[in-house]
Amino acid sequence: MNESTQSNATPFDYSQFINEFEEVTYWHFAWYSQIMASLLFDRKKHIQSHHECKFGQFINRTEIPKAQKAEFDAVRDLHQQMHESADALMASRHDSKEAEEEIFNEFSELQSLFAAACNSLLRAAIMSYTKTRA
Repeated sequence: MNESTQSNATPFDYSQFINEFEEVTYWHFAWYSQIMASLLFDRKKHIQSHHECKFGQFINRTEIPKAQKAEFDAVRDLHQQMHESADALMASRHDSKEAEEEIFNEFSELQSLFAAACNSLLRAAIMSYTKTRA
């Protein structure tokens, strides 16, 4: 089977995937900004789980060709870890009135790794899309 096709032999819609991925990535970074604002302005914030947010829902319902499985799995795993870390960060902030530096550093590092993983997945999808159109 061609790597750009799904198990039912229909071509994978890279264009739709790329468009949806860009949109949910925007919503993820808006969520990240809300976390930062909550920390800066001492606001309480409900931390959505990985499964509640738009990005997590997209990841959970989207099929991906085998060619991008490693990148896709990395994005999904880092996204879930970020939500867990944000929850711990906000809990430490409101328990002690100061975010613990170690938890904040972990959250920030996960955000950086997540951004890099998203770029890698998007780049791989664009390359595959380009090959299918050639």
